[in-house]
Amino acid sequence: MKQSIRSLLRSPGHTLVALLTLALGIGVNTAMVSSVQAVLFRPAPFPHPEQIARIIGETPQGRMDMFSHAELQEIRAGTTAFASLTTLGWDYQTFAETGQPTTRLVGVNASAEMFTLFGALPALGRAFTAEENQPGRNHVIVISHTLWHERYGGRPDVLGRVVRLNGEPVEIIGVMPASFEFQPLWDQAQFWRPLSFTPEQQQWRDLRIFTLFGRLLPDSSLAAATAGLAPLAETQARAHPSIYGGFRYRVLSLQESVTDPLVRNISWMLLALSVFVLLIACANLANLQLARTTARARDLAIRAALGATRGTLIGHQLRECLVLALAGGALGLLVATGLNRVIARRLLGGTTDISLDLTTLGITCAVALFTGILFGIFPAWLAARTDVNAVLKQQARGSSAGRGQARARNLLIVAEVALALVLLGGAGVMHRGLARLLERPAGWDTGRILTGILPVPDARINNDPQRAAFFLQLESRLAALPGVEQAAIATSLPINGYNADRQVLRADQTPGSAAQLPAASHVMVTPGFFATLGIPLLEGRLFPADTRANGPRVVVINAALARALWPGQSAIGQRLGSMDSGTAYWAEVIGVVRDVDAVARLQPAATPFVVYKPLVHEPWGWVYLVVRSERPELQVDPLQRAVVALDPEMPSYGIWTVPQAVREVQHNVRLSAELLSAFALLGLALAAVGIYGVTANLVAQRTGEFGIRLALGARPSDLLRLVLWHGLTLAATGLLLGAAGALALARYLGSLMPRVAGLDFPALAGVAGLLLAVTLVACYLPARRATQVDPLEALRTE
Repeated sequence: MKQSIRSLLRSPGHTLVALLTLALGIGVNTAMVSSVQAVLFRPAPFPHPEQIARIIGETPQGRMDMFSHAELQEIRAGTTAFASLTTLGWDYQTFAETGQPTTRLVGVNASAEMFTLFGALPALGRAFTAEENQPGRNHVIVISHTLWHERYGGRPDVLGRVVRLNGEPVEIIGVMPASFEFQPLWDQAQFWRPLSFTPEQQQWRDLRIFTLFGRLLPDSSLAAATAGLAPLAETQARAHPSIYGGFRYRVLSLQESVTDPLVRNISWMLLALSVFVLLIACANLANLQLARTTARARDLAIRAALGATRGTLIGHQLRECLVLALAGGALGLLVATGLNRVIARRLLGGTTDISLDLTTLGITCAVALFTGILFGIFPAWLAARTDVNAVLKQQARGSSAGRGQARARNLLIVAEVALALVLLGGAGVMHRGLARLLERPAGWDTGRILTGILPVPDARINNDPQRAAFFLQLESRLAALPGVEQAAIATSLPINGYNADRQVLRADQTPGSAAQLPAASHVMVTPGFFATLGIPLLEGRLFPADTRANGPRVVVINAALARALWPGQSAIGQRLGSMDSGTAYWAEVIGVVRDVDAVARLQPAATPFVVYKPLVHEPWGWVYLVVRSERPELQVDPLQRAVVALDPEMPSYGIWTVPQAVREVQHNVRLSAELLSAFALLGLALAAVGIYGVTANLVAQRTGEFGIRLALGARPSDLLRLVLWHGLTLAATGLLLGAAGALALARYLGSLMPRVAGLDFPALAGVAGLLLAVTLVACYLPARRATQVDPLEALRTE
C-alpha cells in the first residue's frame, strides 16, 4: 500500500484530477442517499412507528384524505384491526395575547387518543382529555416545544396562561417534548387543541375536516386492515350510493402517508440519476488510468521481464485505484455534507435534518470500494496483458496493447456521452416544461393579480349572514384601495386548481346514478370575481352586484361543463343539481364563462368542470382575497391594512402575485429540476474532460503519423478535420446510444408530471446539439496542436 501511495504522489497532476472527480461523483451519490433516507425512510420518533397507519378513501374521482365525524363513528364500529384511532385536523389560526402582535400559527385539532396513539405525553403540564373534546369544553391547548422556547423563553409559568385563538380565549395546559415534533407528520404545527363537534355537526356526513390515524394491533397488518374495511365501504355504498358509489378504504403506513407521491418518485429518480454521474466519473477515471498505464508501459514491461506475474501487476494497479477511491470517498463526504445543507435548506425548507449517519457512511465506503474496482479493473487487466517484447522494442508505441487501450478509451467516451445525454435530456425537458407552464394561455389574467388567504373563524363571525356582510364590506374596501382596478373574494383560485368537487346532474337525472354523474369543482365567488381575474362571459349573464343571500339560487358554469351536460344546446335557463350529503341542491344556470387553466398544476385536473356560486349563498370561513392592479406587488401592505382595519385579529397571509404563488406551489419540483441540472452540468463537464483527454492522447500517440502526413503533402486543415472527425464520431455514437435513455427518462417524467414533461424533441435536440458543441471545443484544442507538428522533428523521433 505504501508503494501505491508513493507512486500516486509521484504523479500529482493525475492524482489531483482523479481525487476531484471521485469526490464529485461519490459526494453527489452520498448526498442523494442521505436525502432519500431522510425524506423516505427516517423513522418516526414514536414507539413502534410501524404500527401507526393512516386511513384514506379512494373514489372514482380520486383520493379522499378527510373524513367526517359520522364516518369516524362508522369506521370505529366497522373495524377490529386498530387498538385506537385519532382524528387530526390542521388549521391556520390567529394567535393573540394582550400587548403582543397577532400572529398566524398552524395548529392541529385532535381527539384525546392522539397522545396514547403516538406514545407521547407533554414534557410540561398535561394532555387534554376525552371530556375536553366535548363542545364548550375545548378551550385548552398544548403547545409545541419550539413555540414554548421561541415565544415564552422556555419558562415554566407558561402553564395556565390564557391566549386567544381566532379571538377565542384558551388556556395553555401543556408543552410537548422536542422529540414529538416529527415534521413530516406535523408540518409546521405549533399547538394541539381538542377537536369537538356539536350534536348537529356530528350528523353531517359531508363535514370532512380531519384526517384519520390509527395504531394497528400487534397481530394486524396494513393489508388486513384494508381488507377489514371493505365490508364497511359496501354497506355505505348501499346506504348512500350518491356519496360512496365506487368508494373503497385503504390503509397506509405512517411513512407512506407523510410523503408526497411526487416527491417520493422524484427522490428515487434523482438517486438513480446520481448513479449516472458516478458512472461518468468512473469512465473518466478509467480513461485516466489507461493513460497512466500507457505512460508506464515500459516500466510495467520491465517489471514483467524481471519476473513480476500478471497477478502482481493487476494487484499493484488495483491497490492504486483503491487508495484513490478511499481518499476520494473521504473528500466526497465533505462534498455530500455541503450538498446536504443546500438540499435541506432549499428543497426541504430547512425543516428536515439531513445528516450522514452510520448507514450512509457504510454505503459511502461500499460505493468508494466499488468505484475503485470499477474504474481500476479494466486498466489493470490491460496492463497485465502488456507484450513485454513489443513494448521494450517499440518503447510503448504501436503495440497491440496500445490498440486495445485505444479501443477501450473510445468505448468509455461513448458511454460518458450517452450518460451525459440522459442527464441533460431530463434537465432540458423539465426546464422547458416548467417555463411553458407559466407561458401557456391560462384563460385569465395571471400577470396583474395579487392574492391572499383569509381564514374567518366561527369565533369571530359565527353565522352566514354576518359572514356574507363581512365579505361584501371587505371587497368594497379592497376595491377602493389606490391603484386597485378590481377586487373580489372567492373560496378557490385557478392557481393550483379549484377544489370542493361535488357531483352534478341535469333535471332529468337522479341522485341514484351518482357513480355515473360527473364531478365539478364548486367555487363560491363575489360578483366582481370574473372581471377581476379577466374571465370572459361567453353566454348569458354574471351575478349582479346586488346578489343577496335570500335571492334566487343561480350558478355560472364553465364552457366544458355546459358542453358535457347540454351538448348542442344552450345551458342558459337549465336547472343544475349539486350533490351534497346525498341531496341534490338545485339552481338555475344564468351564465357560461370561458374555461380557465390551473397554471401551477403539475397533474391534469381531477375534473375539467367548474360551477361558480354566489359567495353570499355559501359564505365559507376560508377565502382568497384577489385584487387586480398594474403593479400588484405594491398592494401587499394596503391589502393587509384593509383586513386589519376591519378586524385586527383576522390577519391575512400567503400574499403573492400569481407568478410568486406558482413558484411556491412548484417549489420542490423546480428545485428538483435545478438539482437534475446540476447533475447534468457535472456530467457534461466530466464528459468534456474525458473527450479532451482521449483526443489529446490520440494526438500524442500519432504525432509521428501526423508528421509523415505533413511531409507527404497533407495540409494542417486535413489533420484538424481528422482529429475533429474522430471526436465527433465518438460523440455521435454516444448520442445515438443515449437517445434511448433520454427518451425513456422524458416519458417517465411525463408520467409523473403530464403537464410539465414528456417527449419534448426540441429540448432533446437542443441538449444533443450542446453535447456536440462541447465535444467540438474539447477536440479542437488538442487538434490544433496536431496542426503544429514539425514534420522533421516528428520523423526524427520516429
